Amino acid sequence: MKNLLPVGIILIFIGIILIMISSFQAQKANVKGAGVVFLGPIPILGFGNDKKLIYILFGLGMLIFIIFEILKKIKLE
Repeated sequence: MKNLLPVGIILIFIGIILIMISSFQAQKANVKGAGVVFLGPIPILGFGNDKKLIYILFGLGMLIFIIFEILKKIKLE
């Protein structure tokens, strides 16, 4: 485990460097994004700049909620 810490730190720095290089080479692009906020296992809030992505993520959030509930009932039995 102790040997993995330097590897993780090196990978983080490589990722930061790659992001910086790509930001200098980036052209204008139409970027769309969305997210869902969970309160416990329940999705409560969707946000983003594309309605279609918000609906997809909220549907995935509901699917995750259903999976949590199924797993909880299985664990109780």
